[in-house]
Amino acid sequence: MLRKAEDFYNEGSKVFHRAPVNRQSIQGWIGISKGKIADAQRQENSTTTRLGAAYDAILNLSLAILSSRGWRAGGAEGHHVQTLEAACAYAGVTQAVFDQLDAIRDLRNNQYQGIEPSESDVKLALSVLERLVPQLLHLLSA
Repeated sequence: MLRKAEDFYNEGSKVFHRAPVNRQSIQGWIGISKGKIADAQRQENSTTTRLGAAYDAILNLSLAILSSRGWRAGGAEGHHVQTLEAACAYAGVTQAVFDQLDAIRDLRNNQYQGIEPSESDVKLALSVLERLVPQLLHLLSA
């Protein structure tokens, strides 16, 4: 079962802190996400750029969702995976879809080992993007 920010917090996570809802930041993250979606879909971009942009689009929407719930994610160990999991939990995403998103996170992190993503990696990232973004945006509009 996916955990929400309060679950991580109650388990002792150092990632999440209570924070006032910041509507300006929420709108900023949504705008950034829309630009990242365009970058991910632009075939002229490198596979590294496209995969990273797809990941960043979801991460930015996840930050917006957390803020809308009164949480802020800091830079503690595991902050990306916990941020993504908490946002997916709020949106009612299945474990299977979250696992695909986590695989995208791993593929994105391969760049730090000098491994470029393949076209099939980008296709997977775009598939996850197409599946998650509507759910996340719907949650933000509710």
